[in-house]
Amino acid sequence: QAAINLFAGRQDVEIVQYNHNNVKLRDTLCPNDTQFNVQWNLYNDGTNGSGGTADISACDAWAITTGGASAQGDPIVVAVIDGGFQISHEDINFFKNATEMAGSSGVDDDGNGYIDDVNGWDAGGNDGNLPQSSHGTHVSGTVGAIGNNGIGVTGVNWDVQVLPVATNGGSSGFESTVLTAYGYVLELRAQYDQTSGAEGAFVVSTNSSFGIDNADPNDYPLWCAFYDSLGAYGILSAGATANNLVDIDAVGDVPTACSSDWLISVTNTTSSDDLGWAGYGLTTIDMGAPGTNILSTNPTNDYGQSSGTSMATPHVAGAIGLMWSAACSDMITDYKNDPATLALTVKDYMLNSGLDAVSSLSPTGSNPTVTGGRLNLHKSVLAMGQYASCPALGLDETDTGLMRLYPNPSNGVIRVSFSDIEEGFYFVELNNLIGQQVNLKNEFISGYGELTLDYSSEAAGQYILNLKNVSGNFSRSFKLILE
Repeated sequence: QAAINLFAGRQDVEIVQYNHNNVKLRDTLCPNDTQFNVQWNLYNDGTNGSGGTADISACDAWAITTGGASAQGDPIVVAVIDGGFQISHEDINFFKNATEMAGSSGVDDDGNGYIDDVNGWDAGGNDGNLPQSSHGTHVSGTVGAIGNNGIGVTGVNWDVQVLPVATNGGSSGFESTVLTAYGYVLELRAQYDQTSGAEGAFVVSTNSSFGIDNADPNDYPLWCAFYDSLGAYGILSAGATANNLVDIDAVGDVPTACSSDWLISVTNTTSSDDLGWAGYGLTTIDMGAPGTNILSTNPTNDYGQSSGTSMATPHVAGAIGLMWSAACSDMITDYKNDPATLALTVKDYMLNSGLDAVSSLSPTGSNPTVTGGRLNLHKSVLAMGQYASCPALGLDETDTGLMRLYPNPSNGVIRVSFSDIEEGFYFVELNNLIGQQVNLKNEFISGYGELTLDYSSEAAGQYILNLKNVSGNFSRSFKLILE
């Protein structure tokens, strides 16, 4: 800064700027799942037969994060409320209640009011025996089919936990069943907060691919108000609008015409960024997401295509989970202290910075939406770097001690390049995502150059790499994926 000030005052100098040192390659990371080439919604180069070239730029987002856990090691959970699920599907990482798994049958081992909720809850049957359904299985796969495991498809998140909550029929069930389902999600998040993560689930979003056509939200005050209740615990909810080409502002819909700030209402877009046969609304429908001919998981350990707003909405619920995996530790701390406000911050990041403008959804068009945008996963993840105390996604060009870690993911050998940092010995600590130290090195860093680290003996997975100088006045953290 001193040099900038010095030269800025000279009459013979026209322009003064920083020597930007944050130029980097535009990396992408696509998975090796065998049917990923058909998932146009995630990556579309125009050769997959979808008829268009639109996608949500998922491979660009995954070069930053593939999901799974927060910067503080919280296992991120997305709740899917639906008719039923194949909870044994080999390509979905469904949530498991560890306390109930280790407990006794017929006993509420974790004291959350739900007996034997090992695999989630069936709100319709009021027990832990979830019915099987292709609809809920398909939706769950879009949220979080396991990525890069060499089989099937991938979800928006590669290893997020999907919490299945069944309603025994979704939109064909009673409203009370829907409220019971939301109540279960709320209880698990509250339990997680109250026990500092020892029990419950770190639920950050819900997916509701069901609803009531032409419904007036004023007739469903309890349903609409529940999104505020979930929001108070930091949970955003994604809701699917009607599968009819109607103006939701005029005809109504539940849940997507509900006025909760913590609800994101979603419509269906195609591979050409056209509006699918789905609802729209200048004041009610927030955004679009791919929902036409979407390939995802089906029973039994199978895969198939489906279309509708039901398929669009889990892209958004899943994106919220992926965004939280990109948040820095300070943002996670603030989220835990003020969950309602920080959840709205994430919604704001998505709607204002995380979309691609598409003409079919333009607020001034014939089928308007609030934002005029379709989900861009890469932009949504990058937007998390806007948080004031989060330097990880947007490096300050004036900062000293700049570092880069590559390749990431890595097969074990990584390099850390650095410039303009204090010379001396540094602790290089590798932790797993629950904070346990798995490797510690002591390395000398000269101030400028590159450090090579070999972690080929460590198990594949996600880690946090911390570099700290021995004097304690410098530290950097990186999320590292070992393959």
